[in-house]
Amino acid sequence: MNKRDYLVKTFSRTKRKDYENYILTAIWHKLDNMNIKPVSQQYVKRQNGNHALMDLYFPQLHIGIEVDEAYHHGVQKADKLRMDDIISAVNEESIKDFRCFRIDATKSLEEINKRINEVVSSIKEKASKTTLEWKTYEEELMQLKQQKYLSIYEDVSFMDIKDIANTVFGKNSKRYQQSYFKVKDKMWLWCPKLSIIVDGNAYSVAGGWLNLLAEDWSYIDESHQDDTIVEERKRKYMAEVESSNERAVFAKYKDNLGFNRYRFVGVYKAAGLSPENEGFIRYLRIDDKVEIVN
Repeated sequence: MNKRDYLVKTFSRTKRKDYENYILTAIWHKLDNMNIKPVSQQYVKRQNGNHALMDLYFPQLHIGIEVDEAYHHGVQKADKLRMDDIISAVNEESIKDFRCFRIDATKSLEEINKRINEVVSSIKEKASKTTLEWKTYEEELMQLKQQKYLSIYEDVSFMDIKDIANTVFGKNSKRYQQSYFKVKDKMWLWCPKLSIIVDGNAYSVAGGWLNLLAEDWSYIDESHQDDTIVEERKRKYMAEVESSNERAVFAKYKDNLGFNRYRFVGVYKAAGLSPENEGFIRYLRIDDKVEIVN
């Protein structure tokens, strides 16, 4: 996707929110810098574990913008987040210079424009001290390949399983049809589609498999809708627990533009049956980074 198409799709997400659309597009046009990449509707995970929605986020500058419209003032209870939002959230814990600007859309036009100009001035000041380059996806992968590790705290996502295998694990493949396979000694790549939770019940979106990721990513519970498969797994789970096999997990989700992506959520190892439900096998996160094979 080129910059033009990306920008159109990004800002079209606010077209039904008149005040928000006015404020965010005004900020973007006043910045007048095509090296700055904007991201709309970006969730940020606070250090206290809560999530906040940034109406606009500039990942290169670690700056978020929240627009407070009239209905926001009476809303105290946060909406329950989709698992996609939780996976794609930027982790404030890893961003020491994160800053959020709030703009009150209930003010007069003069006050709103004054605040917009203040925010734009602050963003430009930060941009002037930052080396900015809006990289293509391929350039991002090349840069990642030069690193020693990939951490869960990095705002990195992949479009395809082959991109994970080739970039992180040194493979050279044009396509992978499986979402679970061995990538190196004792290390398996696992790219699960996470289950949908409706009224407290888990529903499979991947061939009957049920994959439940903890909100803090500390564990994954895995089961199946077929009782025969569940019983077979329960008979054999101790062999996996006693092995030294590990799973590098890249969870599948939809990004803020609706495209499928894969995000690294950690390295996991089978620990036994889930304390919440013995029909599930629990995998505990044992590392928050994975070594990149060069």
